[in-house]
Amino acid sequence: MMSGLDRIIEKINADSLASCREIADQAQKRAQDIVNDADERAEQVYAEIIADAEKKAQSIMTMSEANVSGIARRAELSAKVEAVDAAIEAAYDAMCDMGADEYFAALEKLAVRNAGRGEGELRLSKRDLDRVPAGFADRINAALTDGSVKLSGQSADIDNGFILVYGDIEINCTFRALINEQKDIVREKVCGVIF
Repeated sequence: MMSGLDRIIEKINADSLASCREIADQAQKRAQDIVNDADERAEQVYAEIIADAEKKAQSIMTMSEANVSGIARRAELSAKVEAVDAAIEAAYDAMCDMGADEYFAALEKLAVRNAGRGEGELRLSKRDLDRVPAGFADRINAALTDGSVKLSGQSADIDNGFILVYGDIEINCTFRALINEQKDIVREKVCGVIF
């Protein structure tokens, strides 16, 4: 038989055990809530990190595409410039390879276009001076209205074309000088035709 004290102790133990179970259940529920919140927050942070990484990757891809596009445009432009320069050199070579009649006719037109006022001296290369056709200077002078030129007996150190001298002023009318002077304009015109 149980005494009253034993029953009280047993009741206290039972109540204590029930209270401990309730506290343990609440603690376990609270721990599970904390874990669930942590998982939810971790998923949020993970999603934010992935979104940020995708955004950065897209930015890098966009910059890379722009760089590749820029490199391609520069390569294309370089190829076009090379093609134009080759065409200019081909034109220069064609000018140098003209027959004597055509060559001196071109020089006459060039002299008329570049002659200044007063009397100028036209200096040819040694090669051209040795083969200049008769009446060359006369034909140039006939086309001039404000001046005249005389053919110098002294050759110029040039390959083709001529040098026009007016006192201290020299006008370089060699084919190379004329092409170099007009190269950008020629490039623009040639680019317009072939591209």
